[in-house]
Amino acid sequence: MKIVFFGSDAFSIKALEACLHSGMEVVLVVTVPPKKKGRGLKLEPSEIFGYCQAKKIPVVEYTTLRDAKVAQELLALRPDIFVVASYGKIIPNILLEIPKYRLNVHPSLLPKYRGAAPIHWPILNGDTETGVSIIDIAEKLDAGDIYYQEKIAIGPKADAAQLASELARLSYGILKKVLDEVKKGRLSGVPQNENEATLAPQLSKEDGKLSLAEMSAEEIDRKVRGLQPWPGAYCLIGDERLAILKAELGDPASDAKSGTVLTVAKSGGIDVATGRGVLKILLVKPEGKKAMSAADFIRGKHLAPGAALLS
Repeated sequence: MKIVFFGSDAFSIKALEACLHSGMEVVLVVTVPPKKKGRGLKLEPSEIFGYCQAKKIPVVEYTTLRDAKVAQELLALRPDIFVVASYGKIIPNILLEIPKYRLNVHPSLLPKYRGAAPIHWPILNGDTETGVSIIDIAEKLDAGDIYYQEKIAIGPKADAAQLASELARLSYGILKKVLDEVKKGRLSGVPQNENEATLAPQLSKEDGKLSLAEMSAEEIDRKVRGLQPWPGAYCLIGDERLAILKAELGDPASDAKSGTVLTVAKSGGIDVATGRGVLKILLVKPEGKKAMSAADFIRGKHLAPGAALLS
């Protein structure tokens, strides 16, 4: 059987490897064009493109899937299966009619967290579990029948980057099971319960803004973890934007005014009073500078315990 694979970022790679190890033929990988990245805004190809180039796997970067030539090229390959994993674009219905099977690898326990950021929102909302779902591709976003899904726990210190790696590894085994069911002609799905559907909307840089004065330590901790590596969490120290790269919960209560520096540890962390509870900030990145320990940042500002760290 022939597979056309659609993917873009690092999460896609494990799903592609499952296809390559399934005994089926990956006739083409479709990915997105290069994007501007980094401070120099240099055009860089997708992670999947680089992987395919290194492995000598046929790969194409389509600017749009709505060009008639795209449909002609994919139809000529006579694929039996489309597999989609973190591709980032909607596949038009005219293309979905080409294969017999359409498998979407989605990193959440659907119908929860349909949409663009399903890995981040479970952490932001304080969920204790998530997972991977393999579904059919329907006209409505992430609403196709569920073929298979599996759960994993979300660790209390896990960030979105770590969780993405765990879910990618999980997707490998799950997708291989589903492809095996396809080969045996036994694949069947279960409709999603629309009453339980929730959304995981696209994130923006503004979503990362923190307020030490108004937010609880738990809320800030979830944002710091849930928004790594992008868009990242930050607070304002005067007019300076300070990215908080790593933090954890401190003592559950403090009588100090929110925003007050409570301790500066030799190990590099600082304890700060928040709207509710204490946050231990470990690693920060001042705007335009390299990452540093929170304690080094505080010492550079000539602040001591009892000083106000405004946000």
